[in-house]
Amino acid sequence: MKEIYMSQIKKIFEMYMDIFEQEDSDYPDYRVIRPKERAIDRTLDKITDNKEEQRKIYYAIIGHLFNRGDGTYRPICDDLRALGYTVVERR
Repeated sequence: MKEIYMSQIKKIFEMYMDIFEQEDSDYPDYRVIRPKERAIDRTLDKITDNKEEQRKIYYAIIGHLFNRGDGTYRPICDDLRALGYTVVERR
């Protein structure tokens, strides 16, 4: 069974949120954005080598960025479980 750590989910989610906030500003600072994008890629590389699987994980996480109905990580974890992953609390 494939595992994904909650810390990895949180890291990707928070870095994407930072990127979104930077890109939403009038003058986005790509010196801040590019390292965060690379960090997301490195985190996804730790989960799986398959680029298509990485894309699915990434969109499962960022797809709930503005989920107003449930402010927890539960919908993200449910989507990742649907992809066949077990969400592990501690690393």
